[in-house]
Amino acid sequence: MKKLTLLFALAAIFFSCSKSTEQEDLKENESFAFVKKDSIQVDYIGLPKLMDVNPTLQKVLLFDSQAMKFVISDFEGKVISEFSKDRDAPDGFGSFPMAAGKFKENGNIQIVSSRGVFEYDQEGTLISSKRIPNDKVLPFSGRMDALQEIQFVDDQMLLAGVIARSEYNKTQPEFYDNFLQLVWADTATGNFEQFLNLEAESIFQNNMSHEPTTLSPKFEVIDEKLYVISGTDPFLNIYQVDSPYTRIARVPLIVNDYKLNPGEDPKLADPRAISYDPSFGNILKMAKVQNYLVVSYLTGYDEMDAALAKEQKSEDEWQAFNERVNKKYKTHYLILDLDGKQLADLESPEEFDNVFVSRDGSLWFFAKPNPEVEEDFAKIYQVGIQ
Repeated sequence: MKKLTLLFALAAIFFSCSKSTEQEDLKENESFAFVKKDSIQVDYIGLPKLMDVNPTLQKVLLFDSQAMKFVISDFEGKVISEFSKDRDAPDGFGSFPMAAGKFKENGNIQIVSSRGVFEYDQEGTLISSKRIPNDKVLPFSGRMDALQEIQFVDDQMLLAGVIARSEYNKTQPEFYDNFLQLVWADTATGNFEQFLNLEAESIFQNNMSHEPTTLSPKFEVIDEKLYVISGTDPFLNIYQVDSPYTRIARVPLIVNDYKLNPGEDPKLADPRAISYDPSFGNILKMAKVQNYLVVSYLTGYDEMDAALAKEQKSEDEWQAFNERVNKKYKTHYLILDLDGKQLADLESPEEFDNVFVSRDGSLWFFAKPNPEVEEDFAKIYQVGIQ
């Protein structure tokens, strides 16, 4: 690993959009900083995405979304293995995973897809699989990078379990009444158990039509408690981790300049369409690091940029617009204690992508690629909070 001497501090930004009790409770003399501790530069040409970092194994797991292959490197940046799996191959896991692949303690790679639970060694050999019968496969959405992770909890795995279309569609209230956010995957049988309805107070229960992409939950399990943020709804819900998942608390998140999407009139919404509107706020991920919860989010656009985003543009105009708003609206990181009390709001450094994992008391951020130059490496920063 290549040691960095650069230390940069970002003062905590406390919200001033209202004089709420929560804001008054924030201690102005408290400050937090992202501190670069180390970096890994992986020698690889392609379009990799970060799946996992394992400091114990000294290994990094990437996924090249263009070549559709897994890439494993050591902490010196040397690629030690690459492999791919055809969707219909006897040892394949289907079209895509439900969440990023993850190293197990034994060094093998755990993959969960709508077709079951799969374990591969670092050369790509299938070690074990628990497949779902074809007539039992559910159309769970998935993700190739670590914005959506597997969490090991005892002998089960916890994942987001969004199904965009079911017996009901997004324009019907029954879709939200019956929506289940999370999935337990049993490592022994491969069986899935969906659970956890939306809260009655959720924005998604307002009789409007919402894009299924906005319902994807962010979650953590800490000390027998299940922490959940329901999609883009800026509330932290804390439950008991075991059924019936009794709610312990519901804590509002103070998200600065956050543009909450209220949904669309169901009479005007296309029940078949699935889209994403970046002009509204989005909560990207939640993870525990040290004794804090870190919640990453995007605010959405101000009124002027939201209006500009709806105008017709040429390809060059769209490119210029997207470059400008990407620089203007940076990812933010809320720092909370484990009761949900907000301590800080940090703005992302320029070189950080918004994909990260939390491992062994550090955050490991994927680096943004240079859009001007085709790079022959991928970079990961090890980052602390102090």
